[in-house]
Amino acid sequence: MNSLLVCLTALSMNLHNAGIICEYSDTIVYESEVNKIKPSLIVAVGTVESRWTPAAKSYSNACGIMQVLPKYSKKFSNKDRNLTCDELKDPETSIEVGAKILNFWYYKYSKRNKTIALCGYNAGYRCKGENKNKQGLKYAKAVLKWERKFDRAYRKEKGKYKNNSIFDYLIMSLKIIGDYK
Repeated sequence: MNSLLVCLTALSMNLHNAGIICEYSDTIVYESEVNKIKPSLIVAVGTVESRWTPAAKSYSNACGIMQVLPKYSKKFSNKDRNLTCDELKDPETSIEVGAKILNFWYYKYSKRNKTIALCGYNAGYRCKGENKNKQGLKYAKAVLKWERKFDRAYRKEKGKYKNNSIFDYLIMSLKIIGDYK
């Protein structure tokens, strides 16, 4: 996915804090490529977790856009320590660590079962077997719904610019962004 189209899609959907998604769309696309997950999944997780509010903090002490728990961040950050809540409130850090965590749950834990991976992201290791976590499965359903919505809107946005030159594409993009402000 193209980072400009990620931004335009968020704007066209009137997502809460679409400006934050636009500002960090390069990070979203980069982390999705590095971690082999779709940008729409990152956008969906950020939407469900915090509505793209960088300063978000949950009752369980999860922090930032992707609602990462500081006590589990060491394994997924580039530092040799757990990150602080203030560090996780940095959007780039939150997106980076959240994408790494999604990669872990998707490829290592769930063996590419997106529902189980998202359940794990939300509720931890209680998402396999007979006693699947109900809250985690409800969360997974909500994220998958947002991912589908974003994918549909992305395809629609992409179709608008399909036959235009890059110059026309940029002019139209600036107009849309200008109308948003």
